[in-house]
Amino acid sequence: MPGEGGTLPAVEYPYFPDRQHAFVWRNWTLVPAARLAEVLATSEENVNRLAASMGLRPQRGIEPYWSDARGYITVLRRNWHLLPYDQLLTLLGLTREELAWRLIEDDFLFVKLGNVKPACEPLRYRAPDERAMRGAARIDSLLGTFGREAFAREEPRFSFIEEFRRPRPVKRAGRTETESPEERFDLRLIFSYFAAYGDPLTDPDLSSYPEGLLQRLSEKGINGIWIHSVLRTLVEPDGIFPGADDASRRIEELRRLVERAARYGIGVYLYVNEPRAMPGSFFEADARRRSLSGTAEGDQRTLCTSLPEVRSWLSRSLESVFRQVPGLAGVFSITASENLTNCVSHGNRAGCSRCAGRSYAELIAEVNTAISEGVLAGNPEARVLVWDWGWDDSQAREIIRRLPKSCWLMSVSEWALPIERGGVASAVGEYSLSAVGPGPRAMAHWRYAKEAGLKTVAKVQVNASWEMAVVPALPVLDLVARHAGNLAAASTDGVMLSWSLGGYPSANLELFQSHGDGDSEAALRQLAEKYYGKRAAPEVRRAWKAFSDAFEQFPYHGLTLYSGPQHMGPANPLYLEPTGYRASMVGIPYDALDDWRSVYPAETFVRQMEKVAEGFACGCEALRSAVALASGKKRLALKRELGRAEAVRIHCASSAAQARFTMERDRFLASSDRDEKLLCLERMRRAAESEAAHVRELLPLVKADPVIGYESSNHYFYVPQDLLEKQINVRFVLDGIEEQRQNLSH
Repeated sequence: MPGEGGTLPAVEYPYFPDRQHAFVWRNWTLVPAARLAEVLATSEENVNRLAASMGLRPQRGIEPYWSDARGYITVLRRNWHLLPYDQLLTLLGLTREELAWRLIEDDFLFVKLGNVKPACEPLRYRAPDERAMRGAARIDSLLGTFGREAFAREEPRFSFIEEFRRPRPVKRAGRTETESPEERFDLRLIFSYFAAYGDPLTDPDLSSYPEGLLQRLSEKGINGIWIHSVLRTLVEPDGIFPGADDASRRIEELRRLVERAARYGIGVYLYVNEPRAMPGSFFEADARRRSLSGTAEGDQRTLCTSLPEVRSWLSRSLESVFRQVPGLAGVFSITASENLTNCVSHGNRAGCSRCAGRSYAELIAEVNTAISEGVLAGNPEARVLVWDWGWDDSQAREIIRRLPKSCWLMSVSEWALPIERGGVASAVGEYSLSAVGPGPRAMAHWRYAKEAGLKTVAKVQVNASWEMAVVPALPVLDLVARHAGNLAAASTDGVMLSWSLGGYPSANLELFQSHGDGDSEAALRQLAEKYYGKRAAPEVRRAWKAFSDAFEQFPYHGLTLYSGPQHMGPANPLYLEPTGYRASMVGIPYDALDDWRSVYPAETFVRQMEKVAEGFACGCEALRSAVALASGKKRLALKRELGRAEAVRIHCASSAAQARFTMERDRFLASSDRDEKLLCLERMRRAAESEAAHVRELLPLVKADPVIGYESSNHYFYVPQDLLEKQINVRFVLDGIEEQRQNLSH
């Protein structure tokens, strides 16, 4: 198992009486008590007693999603510092092989958990002693201070999936409100809002792409969906090359998905990041396999693509998939960065004797050529999108020149765009909604592609980005319109509208695809009227403008996007003592302020987050006015959008408060001056009380709207139970601050 046997101590949560109370609390709304009892090697009655002692209500029905491929990450992440691997397997109901595969192949899950497994002793039930019982009773009393809201009814998590399960009746006469917008791009590709990421084709119901979702996406102009794939799971073992004995099962589900999507004018594309590296044991099992090995990274070794037999396997495997699945629309490839694939993919071709003397451009182009040849041999009508993600920019022109002329070149539109936030200059190096492209990198690469006779694709995020991934669509439509207008001049042939996040069928999608280089204000006004009515439209426009202006103040940097607390928001605990952990990639932010702020001075980071929150507060005021002017379904839709905008505001304000708290805590610990320490404690107190207020604001919004806090590849960043935990955490922190203050006052 990745990281097994590590010695880094797990984070402790001293606001719980002990680890078993923390375990029961964190899993109470996600895992049946019987399973919790199995983990603790005790009776269900004992588990129920632990829960009741903390004031938790008896369990109601537990959603099955928490134990499947769309919810298990939420369970795994909250127990990462509580349980060793063996008990995590029991909790999740997985084998060692299944969890090991997911940690590596399910969108960098082990990286998202920090590339380390904290050292945890086995957790077994012990009858609570007097101290633990007092601690549990204190939690019970703290819940009482929350009032009825603590256990008020909530919409079940994942219930939004039901909204998309079945198609809606289609009106046959006249133009309907949801009729597809006029399209400007030949290809309009997107991911499902709630797809299982790692191995979606093992689901016989194809529930990642239900008919209702396909219909709604089609109505927004989408004509392509993509799914994550690992090639060796789609083909049977081939001599010394890898494969899966159950590949035919996935192929059959892929056929069904292609047929289902075709009913809505949508093609299916595979994400191809190949050939995936294999563990050392794969190569050591056969002397012939050892000869295929290239560069190494930990226990992973590449299948060296300088070898013709490796490229041949890659091509014939893709050909097999496309022959077996008629109508499969195409692929997009990533050949640098992401998973370890070819010997140059992570920049270490010197570690391979065959690749060391070859050019970067030759190696990258060669892999893409093998992919293209295999796809087109299986379906000559399929499209092969070659993504320049992670390429050495100095080699891009030569790579593009070497690509087959049938390929489409895809580039992130906003990448390399120079920006300045809070007086700090930097450049975009990840997805961004706050910075409006296209940037110089994409423009140059598209120009090279056109010179080489290739079609071009703009990779954009229209709904959400890692700047803020906790709502389905950020209401920054002025920025969306501006980006759409800018791309009109670039004349790209297609757009890929999302990564794993951003696949919601929203007004943002409709606007981006239908708006050209005309009057943005007119387009935005018409969209507001269409969705929310003429009376409310002026206030909606005022809100969109305020949200867009505010979001341009976001303290953008790649490290902030991946490491910041903006996704966990108020659910991230405050720590009186440093954890010693660095933030993990869109996973666990801990108290890693230096990671959060990246290139920004701490004060600047705080102020920029506050600016976003303040601007969203202004936009929310306008939306409240719009709600009063709307009626019927449009009023309900506006109230829903208001709740989501408020959630964004609270998350940004919380990020600022957490940064302020951590900054002052570190100053307190570093200082030996009594007066300075007292000042730090006062600022910590104010920040902690702000967090308590953020929890109280956010909890009813989250309970009412199950999309808040959800993202498909990370599952739920948090659930309502975590906000209640934060309130307990804040009380503990405030008590600790007061204790320190009194010690300094004597």
